[in-house]
Amino acid sequence: MGYNDHIDWELLELIRDLVDEGEIEEGTSAYGVAQQVIHSGYESLSAKQRAVYDLNVLPALERRAEELRAIQVANSAPD
Repeated sequence: MGYNDHIDWELLELIRDLVDEGEIEEGTSAYGVAQQVIHSGYESLSAKQRAVYDLNVLPALERRAEELRAIQVANSAPD
């Protein structure tokens, strides 16, 4: 088993996307707990960290998912 076998690659890409879009800033607590979830899972968070993740990261992820769904629908609509 390699050192990165536990990394959530999909979440890593989503968080990178949120950083690129300005939804999450590197160096913030939201970014830090997102990185911890990527590398160690949600279960590894303390109660305070879960609150930060639930209040800051999850809503940003949900907004981005909705945006991606809208883009997908728009791209699949007949011309």
